Amino acid sequence: MPRPDGSWYFLDNAGRDQELIRVHRGDTDLRIEVAALPLRRYLAVRERLLVVQHERITHLDAAPAQTIQATDRTEASTFGLHSSRMGPPAVRLCGKHLVLPIDAKPADLAYPYTTAVSYPEFTIGIDSSTGQPVTFTCDPDRLSGHYKDLGTPDYLTRVYFRREVLRRYTSEPSRYQLRDGRLSCLGLWGISIGRNEEGLVEAYLGDLGRDLPSVERAHWLSFNVAPLGGIDEARRRRDILGEWTDATADPLHRLANARERFSTALSAIVGQPVYRSWDAADQIAFAGLHMPTSSEQSEADTQILTLAKGIIDYLDTKALRKLPGADAKAATINNLEGWVKHTNGDPDTLVGPLRLLYNLRNNGAAHARNRKWPAFLTEAGLNKLQPDEQFVRLMTSAAEALEALISHAEAQTQPTSDEGDDAPLQ
Repeated sequence: MPRPDGSWYFLDNAGRDQELIRVHRGDTDLRIEVAALPLRRYLAVRERLLVVQHERITHLDAAPAQTIQATDRTEASTFGLHSSRMGPPAVRLCGKHLVLPIDAKPADLAYPYTTAVSYPEFTIGIDSSTGQPVTFTCDPDRLSGHYKDLGTPDYLTRVYFRREVLRRYTSEPSRYQLRDGRLSCLGLWGISIGRNEEGLVEAYLGDLGRDLPSVERAHWLSFNVAPLGGIDEARRRRDILGEWTDATADPLHRLANARERFSTALSAIVGQPVYRSWDAADQIAFAGLHMPTSSEQSEADTQILTLAKGIIDYLDTKALRKLPGADAKAATINNLEGWVKHTNGDPDTLVGPLRLLYNLRNNGAAHARNRKWPAFLTEAGLNKLQPDEQFVRLMTSAAEALEALISHAEAQTQPTSDEGDDAPLQ
């Protein structure tokens, strides 16, 4: 895939960028660098070799006292260096060398990179007699299953990880998706995961070996912990018992659905869209909102910024000013509040959560924290929560406010009945 500067890259099977061609443009020169191993693998696939020719002339102030005539030959190169007394004094280097294909079987040449596979051992339990971790490989071929008993742990043995294992992926929403109990990467790979009551990420031992790219397993291994806090019960009922279960409450899905329905409901009142069209980068960021992977304030701040941008900043102020009771000179949230008051709604319930989100954005997440930040948290009852818990509460209350605004808007647009419904037939 090309980059704007003329360089090229490709994705490995884990979905990560690998440099292929780098282009350096100077004032007087152009240098192109090609990654050696992918090039040599390509030559092996095409059954070719590459001949690189060289010519370099260096001008001198004076000719060498003795004529230079030198050569150097190997099986893969030949070079000659000689000086010239005709014309301006100079020395000239010319020659060629071969770039040879790697020695590999055709079956190993399907990708432009090596595909060595490793199956590390993950902690799957604790030995009750010694207190030491019990580990076993994630190689699917060495695991027992429903139709085979190898005397080894089952394929569906649960393995647990600290939630920080997902931060690597949530930081790149354009590349990775974390939705409905599944982590996936650009259609290249995906793995089913769950969460238990302790907030640990749960995966099946066999899936770690079958579904994760080999280069990702070392990352997951570094966050592996002993089982703690029980299992993801809904996942057990679906995967193991084959039972129909209600979908796990997903505040992210609820928020996205509420935003879409809120847009539709208010657009029906003002006669035009109330949200401006997405910028591509902002849309990716909003779609990448996720359950926090740590209690760090910095992660919560980033999430608050994205949430406020998608829910509030993208509202079209000109459209909102068409709401009954809105002030033609007011800002976004004030327009909503004016409409709610004009239509006998409760602004604290319908608009208060959005105003809180906006205040936290302006007084801490987007700018230097000031004394208003703790005051807003205390007023909302969030001051005793960790930053990750605060964000989840903010996201949930924002979704609830949008849903309440939807109901309020729909009540304004419902047709009113008249006495004709009860009038006697003529």
